Amino acid sequence: MNANRKIKEELTEQLILNKDSIVSSWASQIMKVPGHRKHKTIVPVGRHKKGMNRFFKLFAAYLQNRHDTRSLKCLTSLMREGYLSINNAEDIIHGQMLLRKIIAEFLLSKYKQNLEKLRKMLYLVTAAIDVNILHISSVRRKRDFKRLHTLVKLGRKLVIARDLNRLLDVVIDTALKESDADRASVMLANKQGVLKINASVGIPEDVVEEAEEQIGEGIAGKVAKTNKPIIINEGEKISKDIRRSMKGLSIVSAISIPIATEDSEVLGVLNLGKYPGKNLFDKEDVELLSILAYEAATSIRSYQLVLETEGLYIGTIFALAAALDARDHYTHGHSRKVARYAVSIAKEMKLSRYEVDIIRRASLLHDIGKIGIPDKILEKPGRLTRKEYEIVKKHPKVAVDILKPIPQLKDILPGVYHEHERYDGKGYIAGLKGDAIPLEARIIGVADAFDAMTSERPYRKALPHKEAIVELKKNAGAQFDPEVVEAFLKTLKK
Repeated sequence: MNANRKIKEELTEQLILNKDSIVSSWASQIMKVPGHRKHKTIVPVGRHKKGMNRFFKLFAAYLQNRHDTRSLKCLTSLMREGYLSINNAEDIIHGQMLLRKIIAEFLLSKYKQNLEKLRKMLYLVTAAIDVNILHISSVRRKRDFKRLHTLVKLGRKLVIARDLNRLLDVVIDTALKESDADRASVMLANKQGVLKINASVGIPEDVVEEAEEQIGEGIAGKVAKTNKPIIINEGEKISKDIRRSMKGLSIVSAISIPIATEDSEVLGVLNLGKYPGKNLFDKEDVELLSILAYEAATSIRSYQLVLETEGLYIGTIFALAAALDARDHYTHGHSRKVARYAVSIAKEMKLSRYEVDIIRRASLLHDIGKIGIPDKILEKPGRLTRKEYEIVKKHPKVAVDILKPIPQLKDILPGVYHEHERYDGKGYIAGLKGDAIPLEARIIGVADAFDAMTSERPYRKALPHKEAIVELKKNAGAQFDPEVVEAFLKTLKK
């Protein structure tokens, strides 16, 4: 049995076992959907729940076997019978999105310690719900199917996005393409109620860095407070405040859409603008972009929950690393200094934010394996014996044994494990050579060596920075990657 089939069977089994609680949550929350709330006296929760139970069993079967299309037929039948809506395809689509959110929350709580499995299951659920949405649209709605299909694909991309920056880039790219806009930004609200730009296209960097709005103030602030979109088109009557906000932007049409969850929690605002020569934004754009913003809100909330879960595990490990640093006053703060050097190198080499973050984490934890080394060896003031050195050389493997059970730290393992490789192949732990050594390990190796040389130890005094730089240059191409050394020397000059 292949891995994907096992994932499908496990997913189906979990959904069937927890059907009652999922359907109960779906039935109660469905009344937040405008159409259902409006007609709740006609189609009460009990009737919804009965139809939902029928549909959910078939939906689980479809997840396991894509050739089993009974759930699609059932969905159409239930709609016509009034179980899931008052014959309103728009509300059924919103209801399907709500079901996806409820299942995602259930899976997140169940698989928070196995993010790889969680992402695969979320992808399967998202793809299946998307099929339902397209099916209902084809049966009951006249719509631009090309645009709708783009949104369906967007949902799947957002599910597999591994960090917030990538997620927001997908949202921005899709919004620009589907609305034919020239500039776009996503502003997210922080804990202080201030909206700041987290992703953008077509906006100067200095504006991105300085732009912020209090919730309730400015265009984006008003959208965030009211949870209602705003369209501003040239020639229409607008307030002085809005006119002041638009001054100097050369925009003839603008739109701001709230990024809000199903329970109306506004996480941020999606802003788009068009220069002269483009069709103005209209109600159809509001409808399309509102679905996109909802998709974004659901994914951002899931990302935040995953991040909170990661924090619990990673916080424990970093506490261990701090304890290791505190074990000996000679090495106190070593990991933090190595991380600072390594991050500066990574930025100088123009690595992505995601790669920089991996290097930061790996640097902070690169010596965690030394927890397994006896104090008498770790704190020995003189030269180590061959036997003692062999024990010290095992610390990368000990580190991996500590970190490997934590899925959230999987990406940092190569940097931690191979930090003591040499560019000429004479290092340990695997004897890798040149570019075969992971880049993050080559970067950490330079940062670690520089801090070790410039820090005082029981067996020697700290080298002046100039002498340490000479050593780095002398060993470039032998112990160290010459490109990494060059990047580090540039950062030191800065």
